[in-house]
Amino acid sequence: MIKAAFFDIDGTLLTSDAEVLPSTSRAIEKLHQNDIICCIASGRGPKRIRSLVGDLPMDAYILYNGQIVFSHDAGIYEHYFTQETLERLAMFGDEENRQMIFGGRKSFYGSKSMRMGQRRLIKQLYHYFPEKVSVKELEKILKKWQIFPKDDNRFMSLPIFSQPIYQCVLLSPESETKRLEEMFPDCHFTRSNPYSVDVIPKGGSKIVGIQKTLEHYGIKQEEAIAFGDSWNDTEMLKEVGIGVAMGNANEDIKELADYITDTNNNDGIMKALQELKIIR
Repeated sequence: MIKAAFFDIDGTLLTSDAEVLPSTSRAIEKLHQNDIICCIASGRGPKRIRSLVGDLPMDAYILYNGQIVFSHDAGIYEHYFTQETLERLAMFGDEENRQMIFGGRKSFYGSKSMRMGQRRLIKQLYHYFPEKVSVKELEKILKKWQIFPKDDNRFMSLPIFSQPIYQCVLLSPESETKRLEEMFPDCHFTRSNPYSVDVIPKGGSKIVGIQKTLEHYGIKQEEAIAFGDSWNDTEMLKEVGIGVAMGNANEDIKELADYITDTNNNDGIMKALQELKIIR
Protein backbone atom coordinates (compact mmCIF):
# COMPACT_ATOMS: atom_id res chain seq x y z
CA MET A 1 0.00 0.00 0.00
CA ILE A 2 1.33 3.43 -0.96
CA LYS A 3 1.58 5.83 1.97
CA ALA A 4 3.85 8.58 0.59
CA ALA A 5 4.28 10.33 -2.76
CA PHE A 6 7.32 12.35 -3.86
CA PHE A 7 7.35 14.79 -6.76
CA ASP A 8 10.12 16.49 -8.68
CA ILE A 9 9.15 20.06 -9.66
CA ASP A 10 10.48 21.10 -13.07
CA GLY A 11 9.21 18.87 -15.85
CA THR A 12 7.08 16.87 -13.43
CA LEU A 13 4.86 18.78 -11.03
CA LEU A 14 4.98 21.86 -13.28
CA THR A 15 4.14 22.15 -16.95
CA SER A 16 6.58 23.55 -19.50
CA ASP A 17 5.02 26.96 -18.72
CA ALA A 18 5.80 26.52 -15.01
CA GLU A 19 2.16 26.02 -14.06
CA VAL A 20 0.36 23.39 -11.98
CA LEU A 21 -2.33 21.58 -13.96
CA PRO A 22 -5.83 21.43 -12.43
CA SER A 23 -5.60 17.64 -12.68
CA THR A 24 -2.40 17.67 -10.62
CA SER A 25 -4.08 19.76 -7.92
CA ARG A 26 -6.97 17.29 -7.80
CA ALA A 27 -4.56 14.36 -7.65
CA ILE A 28 -2.76 15.84 -4.62
CA GLU A 29 -6.11 16.46 -2.94
CA LYS A 30 -7.18 12.85 -3.54
CA LEU A 31 -3.87 11.54 -2.18
CA HIS A 32 -4.41 13.48 1.04
CA GLN A 33 -7.96 12.17 1.27
CA ASN A 34 -6.42 8.68 1.21
CA ASP A 35 -4.02 9.68 4.04
CA ILE A 36 -1.01 9.62 1.70
CA ILE A 37 1.60 12.24 2.52
CA CYS A 38 2.80 14.39 -0.39
CA CYS A 39 6.32 15.78 -0.64
CA ILE A 40 8.48 17.84 -2.97
CA ALA A 41 11.80 16.24 -4.03
CA SER A 42 13.74 18.81 -6.04
CA GLY A 43 17.14 20.20 -6.88
CA ARG A 44 15.80 23.65 -6.09
CA GLY A 45 16.47 25.48 -2.84
CA PRO A 46 14.06 26.73 -0.14
CA LYS A 47 13.90 30.31 -1.41
CA ARG A 48 10.46 30.92 -2.94
CA ILE A 49 9.81 27.18 -3.14
CA ARG A 50 6.20 27.52 -2.04
CA SER A 51 5.52 30.17 -4.68
CA LEU A 52 6.63 27.68 -7.34
CA VAL A 53 4.06 25.08 -6.39
CA GLY A 54 1.27 27.56 -5.63
CA ASP A 55 -1.35 26.39 -3.17
CA LEU A 56 -0.52 22.71 -3.45
CA PRO A 57 -0.61 21.31 0.09
CA MET A 58 2.74 19.57 0.64
CA ASP A 59 3.67 17.80 3.85
CA ALA A 60 7.45 17.97 3.48
CA TYR A 61 10.14 19.44 1.23
CA ILE A 62 13.29 17.59 0.11
CA LEU A 63 15.44 20.26 -1.51
CA TYR A 64 18.91 20.77 -2.95
CA ASN A 65 18.79 17.16 -4.18
CA GLY A 66 18.19 15.78 -0.70
CA GLN A 67 20.56 18.02 1.26
CA ILE A 68 17.91 19.80 3.30
CA VAL A 69 14.59 18.31 4.42
CA PHE A 70 11.83 19.94 6.45
CA SER A 71 8.10 19.84 7.10
CA HIS A 72 5.90 22.78 8.03
CA ASP A 73 6.69 22.36 11.70
CA ALA A 74 10.03 20.53 11.91
CA GLY A 75 13.51 20.33 10.46
CA ILE A 76 14.11 16.71 9.45
CA TYR A 77 17.62 16.55 7.94
CA GLU A 78 20.43 18.66 6.55
CA HIS A 79 23.79 17.89 4.95
CA TYR A 80 26.13 20.64 3.79
CA PHE A 81 29.64 21.16 2.42
CA THR A 82 32.63 21.14 4.73
CA GLN A 83 34.54 24.41 4.89
CA GLU A 84 37.48 22.87 3.06
CA THR A 85 35.36 21.59 0.16
CA LEU A 86 33.53 24.89 -0.13
CA GLU A 87 36.81 26.80 -0.33
CA ARG A 88 38.12 24.49 -3.06
CA LEU A 89 34.94 24.93 -5.08
CA ALA A 90 35.08 28.71 -4.76
CA MET A 91 38.77 28.78 -5.67
CA PHE A 92 38.08 26.60 -8.71
CA GLY A 93 35.40 29.05 -9.84
CA ASP A 94 37.76 31.99 -9.46
CA GLU A 95 40.75 30.39 -11.15
CA GLU A 96 38.73 29.21 -14.16
CA ASN A 97 36.35 32.20 -14.30
CA ARG A 98 33.30 29.91 -14.16
CA GLN A 99 29.58 30.59 -13.98
CA MET A 100 28.32 29.11 -10.71
CA ILE A 101 26.04 29.70 -7.76
CA PHE A 102 26.08 28.50 -4.15
CA GLY A 103 22.84 27.62 -2.38
CA GLY A 104 22.25 28.49 1.26
CA ARG A 105 19.13 28.14 3.36
CA LYS A 106 17.70 31.55 2.43
CA SER A 107 19.69 32.80 -0.55
CA PHE A 108 21.78 31.98 -3.62
CA TYR A 109 25.23 33.51 -4.03
CA GLY A 110 27.38 33.84 -7.12
CA SER A 111 26.93 34.53 -10.81
CA LYS A 112 24.09 36.98 -11.37
CA SER A 113 22.98 35.32 -14.58
CA MET A 114 22.44 31.96 -12.87
CA ARG A 115 20.87 33.46 -9.76
CA MET A 116 18.34 35.29 -11.91
CA GLY A 117 17.23 32.17 -13.69
CA GLN A 118 17.81 29.62 -10.92
CA ARG A 119 18.26 27.25 -13.89
CA ARG A 120 14.82 27.93 -15.39
CA LEU A 121 16.50 29.81 -18.26
CA ILE A 122 18.92 26.95 -18.76
CA LYS A 123 16.09 24.42 -18.77
CA GLN A 124 14.22 26.47 -21.36
CA LEU A 125 17.29 26.64 -23.58
CA TYR A 126 17.69 22.89 -23.18
CA HIS A 127 14.14 22.27 -24.43
CA TYR A 128 14.34 24.71 -27.35
CA PHE A 129 17.99 24.44 -28.45
CA PRO A 130 19.31 21.06 -27.27
CA GLU A 131 21.49 20.55 -30.35
CA LYS A 132 22.26 24.12 -31.40
CA VAL A 133 23.57 25.78 -28.26
CA SER A 134 26.83 24.55 -26.78
CA VAL A 135 27.88 25.22 -23.20
CA LYS A 136 30.54 27.60 -24.52
CA GLU A 137 27.94 29.60 -26.44
CA LEU A 138 25.56 29.62 -23.50
CA GLU A 139 28.35 30.79 -21.23
CA LYS A 140 29.02 33.77 -23.53
CA ILE A 141 25.36 34.75 -23.31
CA LEU A 142 25.26 34.47 -19.54
CA LYS A 143 28.50 36.37 -19.02
CA LYS A 144 26.86 39.44 -20.57
CA TRP A 145 24.63 39.51 -17.47
CA GLN A 146 27.48 38.87 -15.05
CA ILE A 147 27.35 41.01 -11.92
CA PHE A 148 31.01 40.53 -11.04
CA PRO A 149 33.85 42.46 -12.66
CA LYS A 150 36.58 40.40 -14.27
CA ASP A 151 38.90 40.31 -11.30
CA ASP A 152 40.28 37.73 -8.89
CA ASN A 153 38.60 36.18 -5.86
CA ARG A 154 35.01 36.91 -6.83
CA PHE A 155 33.72 33.65 -5.34
CA MET A 156 36.19 33.57 -2.46
CA SER A 157 34.83 36.94 -1.34
CA LEU A 158 31.20 35.77 -1.17
CA PRO A 159 29.45 35.47 2.23
CA ILE A 160 29.29 31.67 1.94
CA PHE A 161 31.87 30.63 4.51
CA SER A 162 29.94 31.61 7.64
CA GLN A 163 26.77 29.61 6.92
CA PRO A 164 25.73 26.17 5.68
CA ILE A 165 25.94 25.80 1.89
CA TYR A 166 24.09 22.77 0.58
CA GLN A 167 24.61 22.83 -3.17
CA CYS A 168 26.67 24.42 -5.92
CA VAL A 169 25.35 24.69 -9.49
CA LEU A 170 28.02 24.97 -12.15
CA LEU A 171 27.64 25.69 -15.85
CA SER A 172 29.41 22.67 -17.27
CA PRO A 173 29.13 20.29 -20.26
CA GLU A 174 28.54 16.58 -19.67
CA SER A 175 32.00 15.87 -21.08
CA GLU A 176 33.56 17.59 -18.05
CA THR A 177 31.94 15.34 -15.46
CA LYS A 178 34.86 12.90 -15.14
CA ARG A 179 37.34 15.74 -14.63
CA LEU A 180 35.15 17.27 -11.91
CA GLU A 181 34.77 13.93 -10.15
CA GLU A 182 38.56 13.56 -10.07
CA MET A 183 39.06 17.12 -8.82
CA PHE A 184 36.39 16.86 -6.12
CA PRO A 185 36.20 13.25 -4.87
CA ASP A 186 34.29 14.47 -1.79
CA CYS A 187 31.39 15.67 -3.96
CA HIS A 188 28.53 14.07 -5.86
CA PHE A 189 27.54 15.36 -9.31
CA THR A 190 24.05 15.12 -10.73
CA ARG A 191 22.22 16.78 -13.62
CA SER A 192 18.76 17.83 -14.72
CA ASN A 193 20.00 19.13 -18.11
CA PRO A 194 23.13 18.90 -20.32
CA TYR A 195 24.28 22.45 -19.54
CA SER A 196 24.64 22.62 -15.77
CA VAL A 197 25.67 20.23 -13.04
CA ASP A 198 24.44 20.19 -9.44
CA VAL A 199 27.29 19.64 -6.99
CA ILE A 200 26.41 18.31 -3.54
CA PRO A 201 28.38 16.70 -0.70
CA LYS A 202 29.43 13.09 -1.27
CA GLY A 203 26.81 10.60 -0.19
CA GLY A 204 23.91 12.93 -0.88
CA SER A 205 20.99 12.40 -3.27
CA LYS A 206 17.25 12.75 -3.40
CA ILE A 207 16.81 9.18 -2.15
CA VAL A 208 18.75 9.98 1.02
CA GLY A 209 16.38 12.88 1.70
CA ILE A 210 13.43 10.62 0.96
CA GLN A 211 14.73 7.97 3.37
CA LYS A 212 15.06 10.57 6.13
CA THR A 213 11.53 11.77 5.42
CA LEU A 214 10.09 8.27 5.49
CA GLU A 215 11.86 7.56 8.78
CA HIS A 216 10.35 10.75 10.20
CA TYR A 217 6.83 9.62 9.29
CA GLY A 218 7.35 5.94 10.08
CA ILE A 219 6.79 4.77 6.50
CA LYS A 220 8.66 1.99 4.67
CA GLN A 221 10.54 2.73 1.44
CA GLU A 222 8.48 0.21 -0.51
CA GLU A 223 5.37 2.14 0.52
CA ALA A 224 6.47 5.21 -1.46
CA ILE A 225 5.90 6.34 -5.04
CA ALA A 226 8.07 8.96 -6.78
CA PHE A 227 7.62 10.98 -9.98
CA GLY A 228 10.51 12.44 -11.99
CA ASP A 229 11.84 13.28 -15.43
CA SER A 230 15.60 13.75 -15.32
CA TRP A 231 18.97 12.35 -14.25
CA ASN A 232 18.88 13.79 -10.75
CA ASP A 233 15.77 11.65 -10.19
CA THR A 234 17.62 8.41 -10.94
CA GLU A 235 18.19 7.14 -7.39
CA MET A 236 14.73 7.93 -6.10
CA LEU A 237 12.94 6.33 -9.06
CA LYS A 238 15.03 3.17 -8.72
CA GLU A 239 14.74 2.73 -4.97
CA VAL A 240 11.20 3.64 -3.92
CA GLY A 241 8.33 1.17 -4.18
CA ILE A 242 7.10 2.59 -7.50
CA GLY A 243 9.23 4.89 -9.67
CA VAL A 244 7.21 6.80 -12.28
CA ALA A 245 8.89 8.52 -15.24
CA MET A 246 7.00 11.34 -16.92
CA GLY A 247 6.30 11.01 -20.65
CA ASN A 248 8.68 13.91 -21.26
CA ALA A 249 11.48 12.24 -19.29
CA ASN A 250 14.90 11.40 -20.70
CA GLU A 251 14.92 8.00 -22.38
CA ASP A 252 17.38 6.49 -19.91
CA ILE A 253 15.15 7.61 -17.03
CA LYS A 254 12.19 5.88 -18.67
CA GLU A 255 14.21 2.68 -18.95
CA LEU A 256 14.88 2.47 -15.22
CA ALA A 257 11.39 3.48 -14.07
CA ASP A 258 8.73 0.98 -13.02
CA TYR A 259 6.05 2.88 -14.90
CA ILE A 260 5.93 5.52 -17.65
CA THR A 261 3.04 7.98 -17.64
CA ASP A 262 1.93 10.81 -19.91
CA THR A 263 3.80 14.13 -20.07
CA ASN A 264 3.83 16.94 -17.55
CA ASN A 265 1.67 18.94 -19.96
CA ASN A 266 -0.93 16.21 -20.42
CA ASP A 267 -2.14 15.15 -16.96
CA GLY A 268 0.71 12.66 -16.42
CA ILE A 269 0.53 12.64 -12.63
CA MET A 270 -3.23 12.13 -12.42
CA LYS A 271 -3.20 9.43 -15.11
CA ALA A 272 -0.47 7.42 -13.39
CA LEU A 273 -2.11 7.54 -9.98
CA GLN A 274 -5.43 6.43 -11.46
CA GLU A 275 -3.97 3.68 -13.64
CA LEU A 276 -1.96 2.36 -10.70
CA LYS A 277 -5.21 2.44 -8.66
CA ILE A 278 -3.70 4.64 -5.96
CA ILE A 279 -6.54 7.12 -6.39
CA ARG A 280 -9.83 6.99 -8.27
